[in-house]
Amino acid sequence: MEEGKEIFAIVGPESTGKSELSLQLATHFSGIAVPEFAREFLTAKKGQYQESDLLIIAQKQLELENRIIDAANGLIFCDTDILVVLIWYQFKYKKRNKEIERLFDKQQPRKYLLTYPDLEWTPDPLRENPNDLLQLFKLYEMALKTIGADYRVIKGQEKDRLTNAIEAINQMKFG
Repeated sequence: MEEGKEIFAIVGPESTGKSELSLQLATHFSGIAVPEFAREFLTAKKGQYQESDLLIIAQKQLELENRIIDAANGLIFCDTDILVVLIWYQFKYKKRNKEIERLFDKQQPRKYLLTYPDLEWTPDPLRENPNDLLQLFKLYEMALKTIGADYRVIKGQEKDRLTNAIEAINQMKFG
């Protein structure tokens, strides 16, 4: 990764404000937001997908990320990354996917903001799991600890959530 670039991935369960937070942070820090490829893919498929589609989503997310990161300078905020696909695959299908794990290992180095499920569930045709958000959060946290990631848990409502994320980024950047 080039000097001056720093990547932050916003990860966590569904309906925890990842998309909004990534855009808000990119605006606040005059950075770049990397969108979630899965949203575009699943919208085109009207929310219907099969197990093999998750590998496609992971591949396309990595391609999208790399294309934007290579062209960007400064802070980059990824609205999800392959960890989200990996955790969802394991949760939904109760097994691991070695190909998705390999793609995860190919991601450029990054720091993580893990969104806590303390927001009200917002229905969305692409969301499918309003009941296991805390369990999913714990899977994310365990995975981040296992890989030794630099991460912070982001909690709070509305402006407090953004303020907490900004403070977390400043801590990670400047100690």
